[in-house]
Amino acid sequence: MRTIDCRGLNCPEPVLRTKQALTENPFADFNIVVDNKSARENVLRFVRSNGRKSDWQEINGSFHISVAGSKAKSDASNLVEINLEQDNNVLLFISTDQLGQGSTELGRILMRNFIYTLTKRDNLPQAIILMNSGVRLSIKESPVIEELANLQARGVLILVCGTCLDYYELQEQQQAGQVSNMYDITDLLFAARMVITI
Repeated sequence: MRTIDCRGLNCPEPVLRTKQALTENPFADFNIVVDNKSARENVLRFVRSNGRKSDWQEINGSFHISVAGSKAKSDASNLVEINLEQDNNVLLFISTDQLGQGSTELGRILMRNFIYTLTKRDNLPQAIILMNSGVRLSIKESPVIEELANLQARGVLILVCGTCLDYYELQEQQQAGQVSNMYDITDLLFAARMVITI
């Protein structure tokens, strides 16, 4: 059985190599090896969203993901997509935990006020992407964690960059949104009618 070794590769390379393997031989069984939890979750989500059975095990600090050639029932909860027909096909791209430049303290207050005000709107964005220090908004101690939970409950898709969580060592503290990867994020950016960068 073919093994694709993706250890040491940055996002989105493990997902791209998985996609290539699925395209080259759609009915073959194969294994993918990654070395971090974000890559594991991204590959599993991608494989399952393509209707494949998959499982994983940890061996000597690496994650070995087995992909079955047979199709499984697709799990719609793993799919990342935007409905292009909706009027609110707007995406918020937040790459920092503060709004504007200047005072860090003021910037954090402004970001908190912005997210809070967003929850009071009737017309919400379809998705919010959190990248770089913006992922700090998704953790347990975030001043906007309740607001993000409110937005999720109202149907806003919140994607949190897995590479960024790893970089800031916040994987275990992430509480809002779903961990995502550059492959899904670029798909959303190109599908959106409008992208607002904060």
